[in-house]
Amino acid sequence: MTIQSIGSASVALYITPADLKEHGLTPAELTLERALELTRDAFREAGIDLEGSIEIEAYPESCGVLVFAHVHRPERVWFSFGRLEDLAAAARSLPQPSPKAALLWWEGRWWLSLPGEERGTAARMSEFGRWEADRPHLDACLAEHGRAVLEQDALAGILAYFPA
Repeated sequence: MTIQSIGSASVALYITPADLKEHGLTPAELTLERALELTRDAFREAGIDLEGSIEIEAYPESCGVLVFAHVHRPERVWFSFGRLEDLAAAARSLPQPSPKAALLWWEGRWWLSLPGEERGTAARMSEFGRWEADRPHLDACLAEHGRAVLEQDALAGILAYFPA
């Protein structure tokens, strides 16, 4: 497979007939689901982080398959913390708390939501809590089952209750 970047969030992927045969497929047998699996594998092998949802278009021909993939960044990223003290330590480590952060309680853990574009804050949170990137339908699950603790400016709220 050959993968080529077409900008910051899109790639073209060429899957040769030999690549398809390796996966027990022919161009005619390739479904969008299998094309998505192969695309994810190619991203992983190329060391490209697939953060967010992916949209693909596949064009199978006898000479192989051309796939165009566009990655959509997630609107929100989620972190969970087993202890409130860990969340407070994470909040204290930030130079500026995110005003768009929200905090929920679910399944014995504290769940912090950040806007998807706040990569620096997200990186810092991952040092203290668990990045919940691979859980399907997490937003919907937390909306239905989680209990809102601080719906906005959660990190500043934590700092107010747990100063250094």
